[in-house]
Amino acid sequence: MASWIQRVYEDAAAGRLGSPQNRAARRLVEAVHVAVVLVRETVRDRLHVRAAMLAYWSAVAIVPILLLGFALTGPLGLTASTVDAVKRVLYDSILASSVEEVGAAVDSFLDTARLSTMGVLGVGSIMLIGSQLFFNVELAYNDIFRTRVRRSWFLRFTLFYAGITLGPLLLAAGMVASTRFVHGAVPFMSTLLPLFLTTVLLVGAIRLLPGTQVRWRAALAGGLTSAVLFEGMKLAFGLYTEILGTRDKMAIIYGSLSLLPVFLLWLYVLWIVVLFGVELAWVVQNHQALLEAQRRAAVDRHAARRHPDALFGLGLLTQVAAAFLEGREGPSAEDLAATTGADPRHVFAALEVLEDGGFIVEGGEGRYLPARPPEQVSAAEVVRAWRERAAPDASGPASVAIRRVADALDVMLDTDLARLAGARRAGLLPHR
Repeated sequence: MASWIQRVYEDAAAGRLGSPQNRAARRLVEAVHVAVVLVRETVRDRLHVRAAMLAYWSAVAIVPILLLGFALTGPLGLTASTVDAVKRVLYDSILASSVEEVGAAVDSFLDTARLSTMGVLGVGSIMLIGSQLFFNVELAYNDIFRTRVRRSWFLRFTLFYAGITLGPLLLAAGMVASTRFVHGAVPFMSTLLPLFLTTVLLVGAIRLLPGTQVRWRAALAGGLTSAVLFEGMKLAFGLYTEILGTRDKMAIIYGSLSLLPVFLLWLYVLWIVVLFGVELAWVVQNHQALLEAQRRAAVDRHAARRHPDALFGLGLLTQVAAAFLEGREGPSAEDLAATTGADPRHVFAALEVLEDGGFIVEGGEGRYLPARPPEQVSAAEVVRAWRERAAPDASGPASVAIRRVADALDVMLDTDLARLAGARRAGLLPHR
């Protein structure tokens, strides 16, 4: 069945199932391309595994984060009634109806815990545990966007601290404003506020957490989709637990701890939805290059075997060098994927090897520049660095023959990047 569906998809992509002039058929094939890209990226990034890890850290860090947030914002003027109202909105935004008792359990922890009685070591431990959730979420976002976490530990911890203090303050300010200026619409606002809060949080996270420039269009598409799915999943999860009697069955197995597995299951669903929105934002951000690569992959039997190699990396480095020599701004990873027509995943992987090798540096707005003058970098040096970092490690008896081939290739590539870039501009090298 799967092979038959694959053949139909390949035939449709190649235009063998109907007239290429049929607009409806073309749009249908394009929609299938988009769906395939989204599913493929989701599977490759193993969202289910990442969601399980983040669910664990959420369960561990929820009390420390709320304890830190409300303890640090207390001296800034939040009254007890405002703090309680903020808690209610947070619980309504995050918790499904079937796990709403978690809010009461968290409240009991917050009422009995006091930072003033924990000492320096205790407060430090609480801050460390709470920050782990932020760091793991940041890492997941950057992995999905194929970029590295480039912020220093100090800056990352500062962002975490700002988030747990400014979040409750902004939420409290919004509630006060809605109470004062929108008296008649308070019930309506109480319904929309969780959705609005979730949307703002998810869009802001997509914009700020990846170490690359995320366009507003991509962030809004991913954040709003996750927020809508999130609200729908809260209703669906409540129905699931009620219809299947999940909580009653858990009570039989776990007794008084029955709420914990249900809560962990809900956190897992929550993070699946959130990470799906991040994946959608990545696809929207790179939709043109991803779709172009998928159009070719749909009719290419060898697409699954294709991976970036040293010559592919050398070609990308030549593009960066050419832009530098011509006085243009450095290309971004998205620019290189669009101009070469290559799979963005291959472009990102090659740029990572080139950056590790010290051939390029990332400047402002994710644009790449040569790390050294192009005339001082030889093509053979680039290929050797690639072999050291990304080629299979051959150390057996037959590796002598492989090294001979590599040495011969180094002799043939005895030219510098400036010449390669000049030859390409002059039309002496083919554009692929």
